[in-house]
Amino acid sequence: MPSITRRSTIGLFTGCVSLIAIGGVAAHTTQKNAPHLIVNNQTKREQDITTVIHTVEDSEVLVDDTASIPANGDHGYTSLASNEPLDVTIRTETGLENTYRWEETDPENALSVGVSTDEIGFVVATPP
Repeated sequence: MPSITRRSTIGLFTGCVSLIAIGGVAAHTTQKNAPHLIVNNQTKREQDITTVIHTVEDSEVLVDDTASIPANGDHGYTSLASNEPLDVTIRTETGLENTYRWEETDPENALSVGVSTDEIGFVVATPP
């Protein structure tokens, strides 16, 4: 039965520390560049979902996009923080539609949209 040498133990420990450091950098980068709005298709088939986002004050359109989102997949939109309320309208190819007034548009916050077969729901994620 092979024994673990001091050199093997140090090499293993160094490799683990490197992976932890790289993982921490990747997690930090991912959080920093995470979408501000995520549309999640919670159905069992691909759907064309239209997202329209505009400012409340002057109705400036920030996003007007239709994306084919796979079953149980998602699609994200970045750089939406405007520090003012936004109206977010989600419409499916089946005619389901819902609009949400997103009041908490600070750069740290995100809006998650869940699209099921009979409902569109909105949840604001804020940091603790």
